[in-house]
Amino acid sequence: MYAVEDAYRLIKSEMTTMEELARQSLSDVDPFVGEVVRYSIQFSGKRLRPVLLFLAGRATGFSNGKHVQTAAAIEFVHTASLIHDDILDGASIRRHCATVNVRWNAQVGVLAGDLLLTKALELLALNGELHGFCRLAEACRKTCEGELRQLGTVDRFEMTPDEYYEMIAGKTAPLLACSAELGAYYSGADNETAERFRLFGHKLGLAFQIVDDVLDLIGETNTAGKTLRTDLMNRKPTLPLIFYLRAAESADRTETLNRICRNDFDEAAAQEMVYRFCESGAVTLAKQEAERFINEAVGSLSGFNGNSQALAALTSVARFVVNREN
Repeated sequence: MYAVEDAYRLIKSEMTTMEELARQSLSDVDPFVGEVVRYSIQFSGKRLRPVLLFLAGRATGFSNGKHVQTAAAIEFVHTASLIHDDILDGASIRRHCATVNVRWNAQVGVLAGDLLLTKALELLALNGELHGFCRLAEACRKTCEGELRQLGTVDRFEMTPDEYYEMIAGKTAPLLACSAELGAYYSGADNETAERFRLFGHKLGLAFQIVDDVLDLIGETNTAGKTLRTDLMNRKPTLPLIFYLRAAESADRTETLNRICRNDFDEAAAQEMVYRFCESGAVTLAKQEAERFINEAVGSLSGFNGNSQALAALTSVARFVVNREN
């Protein structure tokens, strides 16, 4: 089995070049601005989107300058989304550090995220063509629509699993799908091949968001390195909650919703609710759905005759997504 560490080693040179480009693009800003954005970019963690882009590039050919510039741009977009998410969720911890909105304030966070978005546009412009620019713009639009859509689902506890999948298809999935697709595209892959990699990233994104929602419930802050149970505290329906409510007896369902919607619903009450979700099997069902999407992601590349090491690495990254702890 190809280990996820091997996947990262395979593209170490590309990742190093990308990170150097990212640093250079932020080197000419005001000292305070530089402090804020340098602090912010540590939050992107696993660099999953550049990893997908570079591995897709390796699987279909060779990496080049357009891969590097696009990977850095996508990582800036992702980091901006994390900063904005923390403000929306009222989160105080990210990657074991204070979030930007806590270290400084929400105004600084909003502007730092906006600055990273404009830096992403500058990097994409260096590619000198519109296809990648348009694909990333579309992914950003879908992500914003997905986040807005989730805000509209607060207290919508009658949501079905299919409605949930449709919602998360506009959150984490678009940037991951765009990363894998553009990795193939910039290596000269044809449209059919690029679409296979887009589908891989899309399915991976669905699984990633389900696991993220599960970890938000059952994870430990020290392990996750971020504020947890924000979805439950903010009354956003996620897959474990949806499965629990659909299986619960009428009286239990009513009592659960009454507790979640009370003004004094706090961390201790949320922890007790999580215990119920686990005992009922709802969390296990959600994990199984994530596994199903990962299997579909891997299946989208089945039979593709590309670089075997890169394809094995993509599979290992996909498996890592459903087994991660943060």
